[in-house]
Amino acid sequence: MKKEWSKNFLRKISNFWRKLCITVGGLVLIAGILLLGLGWYNSGRVYVPQNSALVIDFSANIQELPQENLLDELEGKPQIKLQRFIQAIEMAAHDPHIMALVARLDTSGLEMAQIQDVARAIRHFKAGNKKTFVFSQGFGPLGQGNREYYLASFFDKIYMQPHTTIGLTGVGVEIPFMRSVLQKIGVTPEFYTRYEYKTAMQTWTDGHISPEAKSEMTRLTNALWNELKADIMHNRHLSEAQIKVAVNQAPLSAEQGLAQKLIDDIMYLPQLEQQLKDDGVQEFVQIEDYMQGLHPNEGAHLPTIAVLTLNGIIDRGESSDGNIDGESSIGSKSVAQDITQIADLPNLKAVIVRIDSPGGDYNAADEIYFALQNLKKKSKVPVIISQSGYAASGGYFISLAGDYIIAEPTTITGSIGVLGGKFVLGDLWRKLGINWANIQTAPNADIMSMNQSWSPEERKIFNASLDEVYKDFTKKVLENRSLTEDIDKIARGRVWTGAEAVKLGLVDALGGFDEALEAAKQQGKIADNQKIKIVNYPQPKSLSEKISDLLFNDIVAMPRLFEQSGVDIRYLKLFKRMQYDTILSPFELKM
Repeated sequence: MKKEWSKNFLRKISNFWRKLCITVGGLVLIAGILLLGLGWYNSGRVYVPQNSALVIDFSANIQELPQENLLDELEGKPQIKLQRFIQAIEMAAHDPHIMALVARLDTSGLEMAQIQDVARAIRHFKAGNKKTFVFSQGFGPLGQGNREYYLASFFDKIYMQPHTTIGLTGVGVEIPFMRSVLQKIGVTPEFYTRYEYKTAMQTWTDGHISPEAKSEMTRLTNALWNELKADIMHNRHLSEAQIKVAVNQAPLSAEQGLAQKLIDDIMYLPQLEQQLKDDGVQEFVQIEDYMQGLHPNEGAHLPTIAVLTLNGIIDRGESSDGNIDGESSIGSKSVAQDITQIADLPNLKAVIVRIDSPGGDYNAADEIYFALQNLKKKSKVPVIISQSGYAASGGYFISLAGDYIIAEPTTITGSIGVLGGKFVLGDLWRKLGINWANIQTAPNADIMSMNQSWSPEERKIFNASLDEVYKDFTKKVLENRSLTEDIDKIARGRVWTGAEAVKLGLVDALGGFDEALEAAKQQGKIADNQKIKIVNYPQPKSLSEKISDLLFNDIVAMPRLFEQSGVDIRYLKLFKRMQYDTILSPFELKM
């Protein structure tokens, strides 16, 4: 007995020490993360010597609203907020220590409208007689390099590595149609739209593109291409005939690009760096380090402008900065709470709402719209809308709460319409030998059941709900935009570029975030030379919240796993749109 007791005692002691070591080790790990995190946040502004060049790598993850992933930050791969990125370029324009801007540009995740915002900052940099250079190992992977080359065209000089390609192949659109696949497995789509140009559900209901969808996409791609082409011609001093020849032959080799004046020289990156040194550049400063010198003005006495960034699909509940497919969501509950906090800011003069969204849930969009309207009534301040890559459908619905709407020429906006329905799985269950019992207390208790089709009465009820949403949407457009034309000429689900939307009265002006900031100052009655305080929402996560996400939220790594497995999460994002009623149609722009 004594021997057995001693074994149990030793086993307990061993377990105690093992648990203690695990606990201490965990605390040490957390402490290490804390110290590293604090080191990241407390690092001071990098020293910039005379005759420095600001270096940008456009393959960096530049986002409207970065996912706050501590693991990436500790690995030295933080996501960069687009507004801060642009602000750093503009600060460098006035920095006497910065003499040039040097960029690496192969592929970029920036949307066309975001590129136009960045291009405006590059123009500002060049206006101070400072030179800009871009180097590439190929614009796009053998095609679809239109966005990258478009951005490169705003630089003074374009250099490419030998034997690489220029993917200036023109704009295309791809739309999937899977009606026959559903038929094979016994799934029947029952979806209805308001109206014929709200074509998202054709992916499931049709086997081919409708005339309305084809005309919309043709007009959209032509509008985007004409915008892109005009700027390239201006920036590179090329004729339309020269551009046409280049695009029809693309993808072009670097050597062909040089012959056709699309680029300025062919060399390797070390050769370009040496050339810049020979021309007087003494130091290369990374923009990530340079951004550490961006400090907002502080002080409660300063006029305050709040910037509310809405990025992703609009949904109910809490916002998410990156779910299983890597796409952010705009949670109406979270946004309404942010708007309440904004209304209580001292010395608030104006609010900028920066939107990058293809739309989403109608009720969630309406909740945000109502909260912004209440903010204006309570605080008596103007609300300026800055539309980024997308502000369509539910994204445009929210925009209607603004006193002034600004979009980029290539912003995709409008899509004033509604859709909805369900998939009927009755034939699938029969194929699988599954029977469902159905017990209900009223005729319409199972109106949204996916086990059977709608009855004529249920179909009438559902379509009446779509009519009500469309009526409310178009009514808000007419009221807030003071339009006198027949609303059906610009609505019914039609999609517009920002340049088209200005002409139609859906948008007030063209420009980016800086133009929105100037409008906020003017309408907020802030003097031009007055310092201002900018407060961003949603508020950045605290270090403890980031650590909690890292330790307890495995989902942050899911997008990486998808990408590493070869799954293209872009298509997951497109199909995810189907569950919403005010959403942009699922198409992929080949840019």
